[in-house]
Amino acid sequence: MTLTAPGVNIVEADPSQSSGYSEGTGTSDATAYVSATAALVRAKYPDLTAGQVINRLIKSATFLDRDVKKVPDEEYGYGLIRPYSALTMDIPKGSKQGPLAQSSPSTSTNSGAASEDNDSTNQAQEEEKKSSSGSIFLIAGIAAVVIVIAVLFAVIRSRRNGRNGGPGPGGGIPPQGTGYPPQPPMGHQPYPNSAPSQGYPTPPGQSPQHPNPYAQQPPHQGQ
Repeated sequence: MTLTAPGVNIVEADPSQSSGYSEGTGTSDATAYVSATAALVRAKYPDLTAGQVINRLIKSATFLDRDVKKVPDEEYGYGLIRPYSALTMDIPKGSKQGPLAQSSPSTSTNSGAASEDNDSTNQAQEEEKKSSSGSIFLIAGIAAVVIVIAVLFAVIRSRRNGRNGGPGPGGGIPPQGTGYPPQPPMGHQPYPNSAPSQGYPTPPGQSPQHPNPYAQQPPHQGQ
């Protein structure tokens, strides 16, 4: 609560009524008094900043006969708005940021200062939020870098395996010890009726093109 203004049974324009007026109650009606007073102060003192306009509204407010010991009061804030006093009282301009941005609360009913403790608490909360946001962004950035490195490593390893004859069509090393003799190259097929050589030399008198079929049999034992 900063300022108080009338807000009960306020006469207001109402085109839905035959008279054109009705009564309203609530903070919306009270806000109209405060905003109208701020507009009057700005019109008379156009060189004032927004904070200095607020300063005149607060310094010209009053508590009338209400027993207020400390401001801002929970019910009345810094007091009841007084439009005429806000325009005519001799009030220094004050800080450009206004009294609520720099001063501490006072026990005097005429004081328009706010609480430094509240400002410090708000500042600490804002710094904590910024720190938390920065930590979240840092963790997300580190995670993204780790994922990119892992993907690059997998791609590079896959390409290396392909170049080194890794598994796949046309790649790899044929299995060893299968027992099958090597196949001759294309265009060099063996003689149709000849059996594959078992490693025995061609007997004398035999042509290499027509091997002796008996030469495929091992010699008898003892010869």
